Amino acid sequence: MDSNKNRSHSKGISLKVLGIITSISAVLISITLVVSLWLISYENNVVTEANNNYIALKQASNDIQKASDDLTDYVRLFVGNADEKYMAAYFKEAKETKTREKALEKIHQLSLNTSKHEEIHSNIAAAVEESNDLMNLEYYAMKLTCVDNGISYENYPEVGIPDISAIAPENRKTEALNAVLGPTYIGKKDTISYYIGLAINAIDELMHENGVNAANNLHRLIIFQTAIVIVNGIFVLSFIFILFLYVVRPMNSAVNSIKSNERIRVRGSREFNYLVSTYNEVRLQNEKVKEKLVYEAEHDKLTSLYNRTGYVSLYRRAKLSTTIYVLLDADGFKKINDEYGHEVGDRVLVRIAETLERYFKDDSAYVFRLGGDEFAILVENARPDEVQVITEICNKINKELSTPKGKIPPITLSIGVAHGEDDDTTDSLFKKADIALYNVKHSGKSDVDIYHS
Repeated sequence: MDSNKNRSHSKGISLKVLGIITSISAVLISITLVVSLWLISYENNVVTEANNNYIALKQASNDIQKASDDLTDYVRLFVGNADEKYMAAYFKEAKETKTREKALEKIHQLSLNTSKHEEIHSNIAAAVEESNDLMNLEYYAMKLTCVDNGISYENYPEVGIPDISAIAPENRKTEALNAVLGPTYIGKKDTISYYIGLAINAIDELMHENGVNAANNLHRLIIFQTAIVIVNGIFVLSFIFILFLYVVRPMNSAVNSIKSNERIRVRGSREFNYLVSTYNEVRLQNEKVKEKLVYEAEHDKLTSLYNRTGYVSLYRRAKLSTTIYVLLDADGFKKINDEYGHEVGDRVLVRIAETLERYFKDDSAYVFRLGGDEFAILVENARPDEVQVITEICNKINKELSTPKGKIPPITLSIGVAHGEDDDTTDSLFKKADIALYNVKHSGKSDVDIYHS
């Protein structure tokens, strides 16, 4: 019993283990989801920062191109119109606003962590250098224009540097226009545009490369996150299935078994199986106690035969029309008690009981001790002609009991036999057997009489 109980306790998954596994899995999945969300957010921030840098790069490149073009426009307008405001605008851009220098510095400060950064920076720097070289021609053209039109350039020292002594006065305007419109100037402008174009192309390539990488990274992260969501879904469904299999279904089955007063089937979690095994064990013990109480209530303590309670219960259920009623009484039992004592008298009663049970051991026969030295036998499913067989058996019993056995003195029985009929009741059939017993008692005892109507 204990080994079976221990085996039943060890069956099934442990809710404690399941809880630990579930908690750990839930924590790991949650951490993984949080990490994946953080990675997506981080990747998004990286892409956003990169895009901002690329926009800043492109804006800086365009600013350099525009600043160079603005300086060209200012100097050409000044040479063409001799309007001093254009020269002022030129030097304001070149000395105060410094769009080119600021753009170059901004490009230098941007950290792109890529080999193209150097390519972009070098191209922009080359464009700025060409633009600065171009300023020498622009200073030359502006000085020619100032001298030719009597405009003071003392506030612009750079203008005074170029040497124009070799240029005849009548050729100054033509020379100035040629300086800012000629092939040398245009060539340098094209060179500036070329470097700016290389930088912009590198920026575009970098933006495309970054976009592809970002898209791939996000795609991988989304696949990873989708896989985690699927795993989480499978985990939740598995947990629900295990919960149903090891908790819900066994619990419903147990409730139904308890309502039906049946043994609960051991199937579920280890903890539930422990409770079920304990319940089944307690139930079995209760049934044994109940059976013992019922047995003790219906059986004679001395002889182990059915007592009067058992007699009443069985007699009420018997089909009287096919039942043979045998009523027995020990002859001279009081004398045995008086001569030998009650202990010997009890042994005599036990011997009578054992002898009756031995001769009437068929499943259809029931032997009772009604009280004191009075016994009864019910033989069910018996035909009327079997009364004679019962009589012969009773004679054998009397013969056996009349012989002493060890220290147990001899004894005989007076026996009345009656077969039930269709109109018999429990009282009427008993009275018939009692009449037959009475006849024996008053005709010498130690005999069998059959009731005849």
